[in-house]
Amino acid sequence: MKIVLAVDEDKQTIVKRTGQSAYFAIYEDDKLVELVPNKHHDGGHHAHRHNESHDHEGLSHDEHTNSHRKDVEALQGCDIILVQAVGENMREALESVGLRVKKIRQKHGATADEVVKNFLAGNI
Repeated sequence: MKIVLAVDEDKQTIVKRTGQSAYFAIYEDDKLVELVPNKHHDGGHHAHRHNESHDHEGLSHDEHTNSHRKDVEALQGCDIILVQAVGENMREALESVGLRVKKIRQKHGATADEVVKNFLAGNI
């Protein structure tokens, strides 16, 4: 089973907002096999300061979803993504490449390794 998690720049810490992750960590069972950079991170359309709005003025719903879809195409062939929070457009993009989206909580782990272990043990 290929499991995806949205992680920060340290390549292990789970990020709250999936679309703002630095990387997508791909695990085969309990082993990290690949890190896919998130093109929206650091310079993409999600790069904004904390006090700035995160709006997509001028983009239709479909255009916004398609921008995410292009970024997650590399995740095609994976089975599931475990997320703390995911926006509607990102969710649609992830599902369009065949990923099942499952919500997790902070209690399931702070790092990708912890979350994967809990998922495989049936604790999520």
